[in-house]
Amino acid sequence: MKKQHVQARPHDEGEVAAPLDPERLEQQEDERSLDLVQRMVVSALAIVIGGAISAGLTAYITLNPADLTQGSIIALWVIAGFAGLLTAATVLVINRRHPYSPLLLLGLVPTALSAYWVLT
Repeated sequence: MKKQHVQARPHDEGEVAAPLDPERLEQQEDERSLDLVQRMVVSALAIVIGGAISAGLTAYITLNPADLTQGSIIALWVIAGFAGLLTAATVLVINRRHPYSPLLLLGLVPTALSAYWVLT
């Protein structure tokens, strides 16, 4: 496809665009709204998938400790914590926040809740 360059039009004194054009403002609002909805949907998807992995692993090691050795319980517990942290970081990045935020610790909630059963 051949690129076409836009040529500059000579500026007419009579054609001055209004700084607060209502159509342009409405279009920008719609774009922001669509962007917000897209970020919320992708964030919810990441939370469900990553949260299911983290919560599922911690539930498994909490409810079935007899099936696993102590070393494998701790390894699965660490993997669940890493999955939770990765999920929280993903959601922060999707929402244009810095991934090294205190909100990152919310990814450790399933791991922290199962700590009593894992470490005893």
